[in-house]
Amino acid sequence: MREVLLIFGLLILKQIAVSAQNVDSLLRVLDDKIKNAHVYESLKEQKIQELKTERRELKNHRSELYAINRSLYNAYNNYQSDSAIHYLNQNMDIADSLKDISKTNEVRIASATLFVRLGMYFEAREQLEKVTEATLSLQQQLDFNLAYRQLYLGLGSYSQNDRERHAYWEKARDFDIRVMEMTPDVSEEHLRSIEKSLRVKDDFPAALRANDQRLTLTTPFTIPYALVTFHRSLIYRKMGDVKNEKKYLTLSAISDVQLAIKDNASISILAALLMREGDINRAYQYIRFCLDNIKDYNTRIRSSEILNIQNIIDKEYQSRNKKKSQELQAVLIVVCVLSVLLAISIVYVYKQLKKGQAFSRKLKEINQELQSLNAKLHDMNDELKKRNLEVAEADHIKEEYIAYFLDECAKYIIKLDNYRIMVNKKLQGRQYENLYNITRDNSLKAEESKELFLNFDTMFVNVFPDFLTQFNALLADEEQIVLKKGEVLNTELRIYALVRLGIGDSSKIARFLGYSVNTIYNYRTKMKNKAKGARESFEENVKKIGAFI
Repeated sequence: MREVLLIFGLLILKQIAVSAQNVDSLLRVLDDKIKNAHVYESLKEQKIQELKTERRELKNHRSELYAINRSLYNAYNNYQSDSAIHYLNQNMDIADSLKDISKTNEVRIASATLFVRLGMYFEAREQLEKVTEATLSLQQQLDFNLAYRQLYLGLGSYSQNDRERHAYWEKARDFDIRVMEMTPDVSEEHLRSIEKSLRVKDDFPAALRANDQRLTLTTPFTIPYALVTFHRSLIYRKMGDVKNEKKYLTLSAISDVQLAIKDNASISILAALLMREGDINRAYQYIRFCLDNIKDYNTRIRSSEILNIQNIIDKEYQSRNKKKSQELQAVLIVVCVLSVLLAISIVYVYKQLKKGQAFSRKLKEINQELQSLNAKLHDMNDELKKRNLEVAEADHIKEEYIAYFLDECAKYIIKLDNYRIMVNKKLQGRQYENLYNITRDNSLKAEESKELFLNFDTMFVNVFPDFLTQFNALLADEEQIVLKKGEVLNTELRIYALVRLGIGDSSKIARFLGYSVNTIYNYRTKMKNKAKGARESFEENVKKIGAFI
């Protein structure tokens, strides 16, 4: 089951990569992801259950139990906040029992980071104030400063007092400077700080370049990728580039759904954007999905944000419904008026019909006669057209072949006269032996026959240029005729070329081609057996090749 779901996920990823430049295609992928969100949640739950099974087997191994609890916290971190807090609390108990200050620091910083995301700013500050900086490892120092930065950013964003807001943001900047000093220039956290600074200064090209560097550090459709694409959408929002904002919000949202992340901002912001564009149905679907996620995750901050967006969408829905209701009322009024007019018209028509029943019956009879005559006339016209086309075709063929054979006759008269002159000269020169040898040689006949057939073939193909293609269409796929290099027609095609010209008698065909009647019959039988359809109608179909009708 897991392998099947993995293959399914890879196929979806391939589909996203192919359509990554098309926002509408990405939205359809997101629709499909949301529809199948239960699949990704099942995978998440399966992983969690595996960790819980492993945890039950550890019993009193506290260090290993701490590691499993940390894995469970990471699994629940963006999935269910209550469970994430539960495993952090268990690890705090383990750290206290082990008197391990490093583990205690790790749990306090992780708790503070989670509390900030949940809007529990007092609890987050309380956890951070209990940390002694001198006891922190390098990584813990970075995590500590990051947690404080997020705490003050959150306090500033939700403060109602301008003075306090700026004070909080100033403290957030101080911790941001610390983070930049602690991290390499090409690290994710360093680039993230640089990008935000550039975005605030409206230096959008440089901010996008920093984001490009961050993207190279991520793998598509992972948690870091979801975050970086979300931040990229913020740059495009400030630029006023709605299309790209929507594109990267969608990519971030797809990642969130596929990773079963229930604490996300991308989908709710995308819903608000779609609502402004008038895509109310999709916006409502997305916001309902967000509400279900936040209910599972249990965070006050995101709930209030999404409820505000939902209220806007609900008002838009109500406005649209009111407008539709008004339009419906107008339509109903028009329908009522038309119904009254229709009733009056029906009464009037009924009276007129009653007066003119006799006339109508007579008119019906006349119409039926006219229809019958028209049908006959139509059939006659069709037949006349058919005959005219047949005559036109026959005239066309006759003109071509009369001209051809007049030319050939003139050539043969000249050849016969030249032959007569040659014979006369040899008789005068008493070259009897030479003349006797010439009359014994059949090569002249063979050459003349070859030239006759070549001329016939060339003339026929000029009249019926698509004969080979249409003839092959009547044959089975494995019986197609392929001409050799230099051939215009082969023997089989030449036989059916004569059939197409109306020469169906095998004895006449045999005389023309220099074969026996039996040979011609065998050729014809062989080709009928290769027919794609009924062999009985094969030659009739050949006669229709190149016809005007």
